[in-house]
Amino acid sequence: MSKWFLRVLLVVFVLSMGVSLVSAQDTSTQCVTVTHRAASAWVRNFNPFAPDPINETQDMIYEPLILWNPVLAGEPTPWLATDWAYSDDLLSLTMNLQEGVLWNDGEPFTADDVVFTIGLLQQYPELDRTSMLSFIDSVEATSPTQVVFHFNKVFTQADTLIGQMNPVPEHIWSAVEDPVTFINENPVATGPFSIIQRFEDQVYELGANPNYWQEGKPQVPCLRYPAYPGNEQANLALLDGSLDWAGNFVPDIETTFVALDPENNHFFFWPGNSSVQLYANTTKEPFGDVNLRRAMSAAIDYESVVNIGMYGYTVPGNPTGIGPRHESWIDQGALDKAAEMGLGTYSPETAMAILDEAGYADTDGDGFRETPAGEQLAFNVQVVNGWTDWVTSVQIISQNFQDVGLNAQVVTPEFGEWLNNLQTGAYDVSIGWSDIGRTPWNFYYNVMYSGLIGEDGLRNAQLWSGWTSDEADALLDAFTSTADGGEQAEIVNQLQNLYVENVVAIPLFPGPAWYEWNTTRFTGFPTEEDYYTMGSPWRGNVHNSRLLIVLNLVPTGQ
Repeated sequence: MSKWFLRVLLVVFVLSMGVSLVSAQDTSTQCVTVTHRAASAWVRNFNPFAPDPINETQDMIYEPLILWNPVLAGEPTPWLATDWAYSDDLLSLTMNLQEGVLWNDGEPFTADDVVFTIGLLQQYPELDRTSMLSFIDSVEATSPTQVVFHFNKVFTQADTLIGQMNPVPEHIWSAVEDPVTFINENPVATGPFSIIQRFEDQVYELGANPNYWQEGKPQVPCLRYPAYPGNEQANLALLDGSLDWAGNFVPDIETTFVALDPENNHFFFWPGNSSVQLYANTTKEPFGDVNLRRAMSAAIDYESVVNIGMYGYTVPGNPTGIGPRHESWIDQGALDKAAEMGLGTYSPETAMAILDEAGYADTDGDGFRETPAGEQLAFNVQVVNGWTDWVTSVQIISQNFQDVGLNAQVVTPEFGEWLNNLQTGAYDVSIGWSDIGRTPWNFYYNVMYSGLIGEDGLRNAQLWSGWTSDEADALLDAFTSTADGGEQAEIVNQLQNLYVENVVAIPLFPGPAWYEWNTTRFTGFPTEEDYYTMGSPWRGNVHNSRLLIVLNLVPTGQ
């Protein structure tokens, strides 16, 4: 499909749908209106421990102890914690907390709340989404503003995982009967936008916290989040000026968005984001066969995926999964191994040869291959409904699979179902994101560490493929048991070779950090010239720097 045709199609869609969309919008100018994920309707769940709470639950409502800025290579920024230090033996971490912080009900935030939160995880291990209990032995409040974490082993990434934690108030949560199922409709929290001033299934608004601890902030009164089922609807709102801040794929954005109002319509797609990958459910046969996954990798036309599906906004990914931000860590030996295995390079001939040798043959003459055991092989590739860039990419990939005799079909569940399928292992193959932090350890930890399979069986972080091994766990643990940079670099080399050898996932492309903003009503957003943090209104497992943005926003003219 040509770019010209896409442009005409989008303009026609805008003209035909724009009036009805505007009439459905609440036209209040007080709130910063934001979109960052697809949803047909919102579900009122502000439990920060839930697998998929309202996206603003973490950061905007429940703040982290430490904030990481991905643009500054994950440089930590003190937040609820002012500073932190490891003991000489690396077996404890002391954190000092901000003084004068209040929960939004006026009660003081203290070290006791942090201790209570860790105790809650110890009592209900299924709430431990980042596997902190694997290294935390105990925790104590040594003063109202100081907390000490004692470890059962050396873990030099403890500050990263502990820093992501969102403490909850003891005076509220100690009375919660079941924190696992608690939906927490009216959260008591410290965040800058922790007042639920409106909640409907099609829109919710977060009001500014009058007790916020940073003097004079926030400077805008509220954030509004309308529900849009997909990119098309969200882009219509962006084009008609209803949105102030967005994180969506927009085709031909210079023409379809910027040109409508060059003074106020802006975008910047930062290239330093994490890898978007294809995940095969390795716990479900036949996807546990590494040869099938090898063939899938060789079958993908990566150039078409990035040039057509992603509109040329990115480039093909690296077989190690390591993105541009950490490219200095990439091991040439891992790249050579990937090349030998046929990974990351489009070659239908290689894919078919791998499948032939592994015993995947068309035994019934229907044009599609059966498994080596002679069983039918038909599978779904899932992608979120309405994520048009990913949907087009997956359609290309599915056709690539069919071209080598794999009977693949595209399915498009809603976001919540898509994520639940990944977390519960109820899928065949899926496109999905990954995450990055200060080093590639974060990427490999999130996709391979067995401790991320929760007590409730959920695959947390991006352990969606379900692939784990004792060797991977040992390497990931070894990285955190040393502070020596040379040793850590060698461990990352081993991790990327393990990732490649086992085709843990199939990197497709570095995910552009979709980011659009309109300065008609509000200013203070990151710009390409002053990109002080990642502009997308998303939240990652590690990066949580959107807090920097909301506290920098001011109404136009102020």
